[in-house]
Amino acid sequence: MPARQPSATDADVRSIKRAVLGRLYGRAPLPTLVGLDAAVDAVHTLLRQTVASSEGNTALVVGPRGSGKTAVVERALARLGEHSGAHHVVRLSGFVHTSDRLALRDIARQLLATQDLEHVLVGSFADAFAYILGLLRTSRGAGGPVAPVLFVLEEFDLLAQHPKQALLYALFDVAQSQQTPVAVLGLTARIDAVDLLEKRVKSRFSHRQIFVHGAASLEDFAQIAACALRVDAARDGPVAGALALQFNRRVADILAAAPVAQHVASLFEFGKDARQLLRVFAPAVARISAAAPLPDVAAVEASVAMDAASAKMQVLAAVSLLELCLVAAMKSLVQAGCSRYNFEMVYSEYKTFMSRHMVAVAAGGVMRIYKKPVALKAFEALVELEIVRPVLPLAAAAEGPATAHARNDLLAGSAAAARAPKEFRMVQLMLDPGQVVELVAARADVPTVIRRWVQQ
Repeated sequence: MPARQPSATDADVRSIKRAVLGRLYGRAPLPTLVGLDAAVDAVHTLLRQTVASSEGNTALVVGPRGSGKTAVVERALARLGEHSGAHHVVRLSGFVHTSDRLALRDIARQLLATQDLEHVLVGSFADAFAYILGLLRTSRGAGGPVAPVLFVLEEFDLLAQHPKQALLYALFDVAQSQQTPVAVLGLTARIDAVDLLEKRVKSRFSHRQIFVHGAASLEDFAQIAACALRVDAARDGPVAGALALQFNRRVADILAAAPVAQHVASLFEFGKDARQLLRVFAPAVARISAAAPLPDVAAVEASVAMDAASAKMQVLAAVSLLELCLVAAMKSLVQAGCSRYNFEMVYSEYKTFMSRHMVAVAAGGVMRIYKKPVALKAFEALVELEIVRPVLPLAAAAEGPATAHARNDLLAGSAAAARAPKEFRMVQLMLDPGQVVELVAARADVPTVIRRWVQQ
């Protein structure tokens, strides 16, 4: 029998959803940053020197995606609460601000909300930026202290790819000149981000780097999910204390379930991405209601199974039987020692096998040998799905990454492959032999003889 659900009101459920989903989707901070105290202290010390002592500072926060770089900076900013109102925070992102002019306009918008930006953004980038800081200084009144400005640059490596790097040069130059107390924090996942800087920009950077490594152990990684999911009646209220206690017990049961624990371990071994970990629990939390206020263990296990499923396998779940046979033929060629092959080789392997087992296949009444033009269309469909990728010659690969990674080269043709008909252009299967076996095993419409062919 299913466990009896506790009583809850609509207000309780709304409070739990708002608090827990906010943490799972990154809209609200986690109560505890597991294993990140040292990084928070380092960032907070740097920012406090700027806010309290008017020092100019620059630094990079470096760490893998999902390791908690943004959470570290936000927690450090929150700890500057005793200086509330004494500083400005400007947030920029390399994803959003694709040019220095866009970044300058957003800096002016965040710092000078009441000014007419059309009269501010004139002249060169350096002149406009200096004018913005001049307006900021005069806004404090004659003799008044200048409010420090804290710049947080998300995706710093993308900002470093702007032509001439005028934005970074201006920020680092102001921080070094001490005219205005400025702290510049760049967040990046690239450990070689400093090498992207031009010489003149690099000379004005302090070369201070703060590394964020994420969870150091599997227990710490699982504790991140527990911190995000647990409900505190005082912090996340209004929530009944008894309901919060039962909710936290259910969270412990979910994290102790074997499929969930295995998935958490696989995510930890693969990349330690906390965002990917937390997203797994969001669908189950979103389904709670006043009638069933506790997350369902089965719903979490279904989310885990969907998250663990390969995207390639989901795409291949709907391919035709002929396309599946061509995939099996390519697997057979790989096992025979062919690392690359063309359509003619694949079709020959398919035709040879089907001719040899025609009696067994005919008994099933569902398969026949398709003619070459039909098989070629199926082969082209696999190329469209990028399950099969063209293999470019070495000379073409040397031309650059844009040529080496061109999509659908078999179909559209390229300078490297135009000399050969598409039936003879070399390709590779982007699936492991084990994935092909798994794909065939999941299909109920595959004849027995094809299953045996794949399992050989």
